[in-house]
Amino acid sequence: MNLNKLKGWCIALLAVIGLLGSGSLISASAATKAAPTPASDFTITPLLPKNQLSTKVSYFDLKVTPGDNQSLKVSVINPTKSSKTLKVMPVNATTSDAGQAVYIPSNRTDPSAQTTFTKMTSGAVTVHLAAHQGKTITFATRIPASGFTGQVLGGLFVTDPKARRSSSSSAFTLENRYAEVVAVSLWCHPNQILPIDLKLANVTVKKQNGQPQILAKLRNVSPTLFGKFNVQARVLRRSNGQQVLTNTLKNGSMAPNSWFNFEIGLGKKSLSAGQYVLKLHATSGKRVWNFSRDFSLSGKTVRTHNATIHSKKPNYWWIWLLLAIVLVILLLLLAYWLGKRGSDDDDDDTDDDQTTTPSATTTTPDATASKPTDEKPTPPKS
Repeated sequence: MNLNKLKGWCIALLAVIGLLGSGSLISASAATKAAPTPASDFTITPLLPKNQLSTKVSYFDLKVTPGDNQSLKVSVINPTKSSKTLKVMPVNATTSDAGQAVYIPSNRTDPSAQTTFTKMTSGAVTVHLAAHQGKTITFATRIPASGFTGQVLGGLFVTDPKARRSSSSSAFTLENRYAEVVAVSLWCHPNQILPIDLKLANVTVKKQNGQPQILAKLRNVSPTLFGKFNVQARVLRRSNGQQVLTNTLKNGSMAPNSWFNFEIGLGKKSLSAGQYVLKLHATSGKRVWNFSRDFSLSGKTVRTHNATIHSKKPNYWWIWLLLAIVLVILLLLLAYWLGKRGSDDDDDDTDDDQTTTPSATTTTPDATASKPTDEKPTPPKS
C-alpha cells in the first residue's frame, strides 16, 4: 500500500469539502449585499419660506416671531402608476433608546419643554393622490405670544398606511410601513447660546425583549439638540467595588427636552442578588457629566438571568456528527481502494502463471525479469 498516495487522496477530499462550505458562505454574503433597495412610493419636499435661516439645508430652519402664525408648506408627489392615500402628521423630535435623535411619532417629550412642535401646529392631514399626481399641503404653526427659549424641533411625517416596504437610509420604518419625514427647527432667538443640562433621572431593572436589563434614564432638559454624545457605563458590586458589567454609546445625539433609556445588559456570567452601583461618564464635545447611582438586583431577576445564560450554552453535537460522517466516508473509500488494489494484484498473479512456459533446465532468474509490477496510476491534477 502506498501511504503517500492514500494521504494525498484524503487531503484532496477534505479540501473539496472545505471549498464547498466556503463557497456557500461567499454566495450568501454576495446575495445579501446585492439586494436592491426599494424605490420610494412617494416623495415629500419642503417649500422653504423667506424666514429660512440657511438655504444650504433641505429642511425647515426658521426664525419665528412670538405671536405669529407660521405656514409650513410641503409638496407631496405620487410617482407611481396607481392612486395612493397618504397621511401627513406633525411629530416632535425625540430620542430613541439607541441614543439617537429621531423624528417619528412618540410620546417621549420631556416635561421640561416650554412648548412642543405638535402643540403649536395643526393636526394630521390625509391626502389622496392619483397616479403621477402631486399636491401642496400647508400646516399652520402658532407661535406662543411669549415666545420660547432655545429650539423647538419636530418634523412633518408622511406614511402610506397600506404600504409594506423596507426603509432606505434616508427614511424610517414604522411598523413595517414605508415613511419619510421633513425636519422642522424653530428659533425665536437663533444666536442664543444655551448650556446643555443632562440629568440621570433614575436607574431601574426591567425586562426588555424578555430579558432583564438595567435602564439608566437620561434626560436632556435643555431646549437644544446636541450630538457627539458618548457614554461609558460601569456596574460595580457595592460591597467590594468589583466591576461586573460595562456598556458604551458612541456618537449619539439627543433631541431638545427629551429622554431615553440607556440599556445595560446583564452579560453572560452568573450574578448574585444584592446592591450595585452604576457609574456613568458622558461627554459631548468639551462637556462632561459624571453620575453615580445605587440600585439593587432582586433574587427573581438574577434567577431569571442565570437560568437564561445556562440554558443557552452552545451545543456542538452536530459538529461531532458531521465529523463522524466524514470519517465513515473516508474509511469506506479507503476500504474500497484497498480491496480494489488487492483484486488487481491477484488478477496479475493469475495471468503470470498461465503464460509462463516450463524450461528444460533450471536457470537463475534475472533480477530485471521478475514478475511484472503494476504501472503506478497518474495522480489526479489539483
